[in-house]
Amino acid sequence: MSELSTVALRECTRRKRVAAPASVVPAEMCARPRFLGDTALDAGLPPDRLEPEPDDEFALRWSVEEGALGGAALGCAAAALALTPRLLARAAPPHSFRAGYRGRFTFRFWVFGAWRDVAVDDRLPARARRPLGAVCALPDDFTLPLLEKAYAKLHGGYAALRGGSVARALQELSGGVVQSFAPPRPPRAALLHVLRAALPRASLLLATCARARAGLAPRAPYAVTGLARVRAPDAVLVRLRAPAARALWAGAWARGSAQWRALPEPDRDLLARRTAEPGHFWMSFDDFAQSFEWLELVHVGPDDWLMEPALHGKRPWRAVLARRRWRRGYNAGGPPRCATAHTNPQFHVAVPGDARCHVVVSVTQEYAVGGAAGGAGGGRRLLGIGFAVYELPPGAAPRRAALAAVAPAPLRALDVTHESRAREVATFFTLPPGQYLVVPYTARADLEAAFLLRIFTDEHTDVWEVNDDNVIIRDVAAEALEGAEASVPRAVRAAAARGGELDARALRALLRRVWRRVLPARPSLALCRALVALRDPSVSGRVAACELPALVARAAQWRAALGAGAGCARGVSAYRLRALLWASGVTASNKVLECLVLRYARGASLAPDAYMLALARLHLAHERYRSLEAKLKSNPLSLEEMILMTIYS
Repeated sequence: MSELSTVALRECTRRKRVAAPASVVPAEMCARPRFLGDTALDAGLPPDRLEPEPDDEFALRWSVEEGALGGAALGCAAAALALTPRLLARAAPPHSFRAGYRGRFTFRFWVFGAWRDVAVDDRLPARARRPLGAVCALPDDFTLPLLEKAYAKLHGGYAALRGGSVARALQELSGGVVQSFAPPRPPRAALLHVLRAALPRASLLLATCARARAGLAPRAPYAVTGLARVRAPDAVLVRLRAPAARALWAGAWARGSAQWRALPEPDRDLLARRTAEPGHFWMSFDDFAQSFEWLELVHVGPDDWLMEPALHGKRPWRAVLARRRWRRGYNAGGPPRCATAHTNPQFHVAVPGDARCHVVVSVTQEYAVGGAAGGAGGGRRLLGIGFAVYELPPGAAPRRAALAAVAPAPLRALDVTHESRAREVATFFTLPPGQYLVVPYTARADLEAAFLLRIFTDEHTDVWEVNDDNVIIRDVAAEALEGAEASVPRAVRAAAARGGELDARALRALLRRVWRRVLPARPSLALCRALVALRDPSVSGRVAACELPALVARAAQWRAALGAGAGCARGVSAYRLRALLWASGVTASNKVLECLVLRYARGASLAPDAYMLALARLHLAHERYRSLEAKLKSNPLSLEEMILMTIYS
């Protein structure tokens, strides 16, 4: 008996207080076990030639009854995805109990942007030769019990079936952006806007109700498939499909109802043709809003749209994906109310043309699943996350400082999501032509986590991360040095007049005599070595005395930038490093700035000596690159030269 089955039996025994059930294989429970897609495999067709199920078989397979182990959410999600068979077949690939059967089943689940294979054997917990998992009306079908076993293995036990949600199961089975919300109470214009915007696009809409009402089954997945407006009486109708082709709406506007019979015959015939497939029915929009407590939107990416023929009648999304990380001291700036919010990752979205653009924005934080998982988020504690959308003034370029509260004209947020301690935060909205910033954030500053940003648009848009080039602004530096050399301490000028060379220790001894005038703190040996390397292209370990005035003037300029930016010689916030670099005449890209914080900051604090050392290393890197660029035009770079450049820096 597998370890997972043993754990399941213990859980079931403890919960029900009955004798432990047996663990058996499907062949011991029936003569001819079935699995999704087995007909095609038995006929010798490849898995990618999956054909749609016959209507009667489809209805029976997805007429699901929850088992003793739970799993209503997983069964609901699987039944909803059955309307897109290629998407479901990716999560539950076709298997056969006859053709090439080895007692092993492989499923795939989407975990933080990647598909993870989960293999299970065919032993299932059962009692009286009946599986304890979910069962369907199709005789001898074991698709759901085996899917439940793989899902339990992914999450470390069958307890995950009871603690799961439909939204999470939909995300893990489809890999799409899942947006879950309760339909608003009157006025319901927002709900109707969502339906009208989502239905024509590559988005699946799933509605569930908590209570039985006029034929609707509680917790059953109903797919929203269309809208219509009738004239007499004037009403908006919603078309839905029950995957099991049962538990249909029996209220107003159902077939045979008084409203249905009162329709003109042409209108009635048209509505009937649009619900000719099994499981389809119409209901009024008002009844829809009153009957269903929860609505799930699954926005499907362009690659999956290409793979799924059932979606080809819908308009595909265009997608942009970015994997980033909030890092303390660098870009974990917190929500918009924080003073460091302008340091958060920022993504510029340009909506050209004259038409409005439908946009889906999703931020998914890194989470853990598996045997060590605990709680709703797995082994990793979920953070409160969200994102803000800002509109840029016409013609304005995105600037990080514009988000700061101290900016001359700070931007106002167009939309700010509620900070949610969830795996994913997603919003579906409409933007007019213009320039926008999307800024993901954590609920508090200094919280670290990796995240996945996905932006779907139905029109052509330009999306890029706000970034800086790696540049030394020479004119700014030169202007600062012209007046600085005259204020170089007399001891430094005297040492330059004597000539000769100084190593790092000699330079430190000299700077210790005058450091209060040119440095923010007593010089360390590491800083002096970096300053020597700036004026030592021959790698001698020494700097010519004649270079001292310019070198010390440069250090004095860096000190002045630090004093102007912080007003404190004991240290500064690492979040201010970008602004300090600007004041020092240097710009750095996001990745370079992140590496500087990793290397020289301590937590979210940057010591004065570390700031000076970071600038020295940055200037040295630019010098090395310029020399390397000139050298490579005539000679290749040797490994020895690369090693020397790495070590002597």
